[in-house]
Amino acid sequence: MKQVTIGIIGGKGQMGRWFNRFFSEADHKVLICDKKTDLILQDIAEKSDVVILSVHIDTALSLLGEIGPMLRKEQLLMDFCSMKEEIIKKMLNDTCAEVVGVHPLFGPYPADLHGQNIILCQARGSGWLKWLEGVFKERGAVVTRMTPETHDRNMAIVQGLTHLLTVCLGRMLQNFNMPPQEAMLFSTPVFRINLDLIGRLLSQDLGLYEDLIGNKYVPEILEMFQSVFDEGKERLLSDNKGEGAAFMEEIRNFFDSFCQRGFDESNEIIEAIYSKR
Repeated sequence: MKQVTIGIIGGKGQMGRWFNRFFSEADHKVLICDKKTDLILQDIAEKSDVVILSVHIDTALSLLGEIGPMLRKEQLLMDFCSMKEEIIKKMLNDTCAEVVGVHPLFGPYPADLHGQNIILCQARGSGWLKWLEGVFKERGAVVTRMTPETHDRNMAIVQGLTHLLTVCLGRMLQNFNMPPQEAMLFSTPVFRINLDLIGRLLSQDLGLYEDLIGNKYVPEILEMFQSVFDEGKERLLSDNKGEGAAFMEEIRNFFDSFCQRGFDESNEIIEAIYSKR
């Protein structure tokens, strides 16, 4: 494959460093622009075939007014932000380059891309899209194309609702005065995983999680969740024996064969956790 020069704005951040290594190992040339680097935005614009915004969405939106007009139509501009509609609209307005919104659905922790999900939102042009898709797939990623709106609506559940529930469970433990060290003493394996997920969230960038939960589609999803919660409360706490099991059976039929897969994979997670104790 032809060597491509890739400029990463925010290349000293965790995701920037991860993709610096990734593209370098794929035999591409990587340029880094960040605070206290020799290269500035103009250097990245002039010397790169592909320009990546690997910064917080507020910073990306701010920088686009500067970097966007510098780019040429034969270049690719992409981002790693977790929300897509706003940033893609801004990229389309501020540059003539090809535009693809990219969301790596993982943090800067896996050793490689094998089995990791990446979302691509095509916005302008197709010349670079096939290349980008190929680079990710060759390293084992699961690549899916979707529109920015579909992406953000999906993320309202996958990230927004999920993280909100995790935060609220943490607050529930706080209000119940059950510190994690105490909860560990009588945790089931599944609850232990929930404790780990609370700790995982709280150990990272809280501003990022605030933004993810602030997804504009989350209120709509919460209304749906409230309806589901009320139904579950009514049926699972019903005096009518078997009503709760029937409720869960309806959900099990929807999940179908994934139930066994989920059982097997969660067993592997539990075994991995307790093997380290």
